[in-house]
Amino acid sequence: MGKDYKDFEDDMKLQDYLSYDRTKLALTRTFLSFARTAIGLLASGAGLIILQASRAFRIMGYVIITAAIMGMLYVIRYCMGVKKRLDKLEE
Repeated sequence: MGKDYKDFEDDMKLQDYLSYDRTKLALTRTFLSFARTAIGLLASGAGLIILQASRAFRIMGYVIITAAIMGMLYVIRYCMGVKKRLDKLEE
C-alpha cells in the first residue's frame, strides 16, 4: 500500500507517534461502539421473538438478529485487518 513505518523512522516526530497511537485508540473505540450496537440489536430481536405472538414480528426479530451477527462479524474482520496493517507499520 505504501512505505512501512520503519522507512520513515528517521524523519518521524513525536506528533507522528502520537498520531499512530490515536489511530489505534480510534479503532478500539469504533469496535466497541459496533459491539454495543450489535448487543442492542440482539436484545431487540430476542424481545420481538419472545414477547410478540405475531408471525411478522417473529420474522422481523430473526432478521434483526441475523443482521446483528453479520454486522459484528464484518466489524471483527475489518478491525483485525486494520490492526494487522497498523502492527506492520509499528515493526
